[in-house]
Amino acid sequence: MDAALRFVHAVLRGQHELDAYLDAPDYVSSNVKACRKLLAEHSELNEETREAVRRTLTAVSKAYAQRNRFTHDFLRANLLDKTWELARLSRPSADEPEVLTVSSEDMIRLVCEIVAATWRLRGAARNILRGTWSGMTLGEVEGDWDGSASYVH
Repeated sequence: MDAALRFVHAVLRGQHELDAYLDAPDYVSSNVKACRKLLAEHSELNEETREAVRRTLTAVSKAYAQRNRFTHDFLRANLLDKTWELARLSRPSADEPEVLTVSSEDMIRLVCEIVAATWRLRGAARNILRGTWSGMTLGEVEGDWDGSASYVH
């Protein structure tokens, strides 16, 4: 997902070189903010495409935040009810729960959301660059566990 986001950043800057992605911000959250700014300034996109890319950037932010929970928190078995919990390794802010109950289905769903967001980013970059992959840009994208995705017009 990070590499695809870097591709979008390069394309929004009008860069087409193979290594243009190297100039994108290092952190996903910083890159999403930079892409939103570049998107607002990009004069060649129609509003439908611009809105689709905005939705994609929002999906990336959401999936990445959830991914961070799974990556940076402690996954432990709840011995009382046999579920799994994500327990923070630091004190949560007032509006965040300390423990989040999850299941294997939740984990699989997150992977599929990351896969879908990645394909939407690829579609957005190709659409901005060449006007192709409009289905992945404008349609509903469903990620699959194997890393592939499908879309519905």
